[in-house]
Amino acid sequence: MVAIYTQTNRVRRVVLTPNQSLHWEDNLWVVLAVSVVILLVALPIALQGGWVVLPFAVIQILALTTSLYLTLRKLNYREVITLQNGQILLQRGRNHVETSWVFPESSVKVLVEEQDRPMSSPDIDLVAEGHCYHLGEFLNRADRFILAHALKNQLNLRVTNLSSFHRVNF
Repeated sequence: MVAIYTQTNRVRRVVLTPNQSLHWEDNLWVVLAVSVVILLVALPIALQGGWVVLPFAVIQILALTTSLYLTLRKLNYREVITLQNGQILLQRGRNHVETSWVFPESSVKVLVEEQDRPMSSPDIDLVAEGHCYHLGEFLNRADRFILAHALKNQLNLRVTNLSSFHRVNF
């Protein structure tokens, strides 16, 4: 998801986040509903003497809870691009800023590389001071086009579109 914020004329921010269908609180309701169904099936079997199903029911509930937690933790990732006072600030992290870079706006260039296949997502790279920073690797195709448009029109960065055969990899 691409969110664009303009705090003042001098501060503009683009926040990139992975798409989430449900937040943690809503997923807890899903876990609760599935747990009730699992226990409604397992308890009658256990009462008839098949008590061995209860540990497996608990394991299923724990596996579901753990997998949802790990998935939502992974989806809590953020990339924030801020234009302020002629500088570009790129921040990445989950719950707090883990990595941060500051570049002068004049030294930043954005490369949008179209792929060979028609329905592939373009690669978007921020090039500054001899380094290349991939942006929004977790975004879907439509969001990547929104990001390219936002970088060009909202942050007024220089955006260059490339075909994949122009890039040379060593």
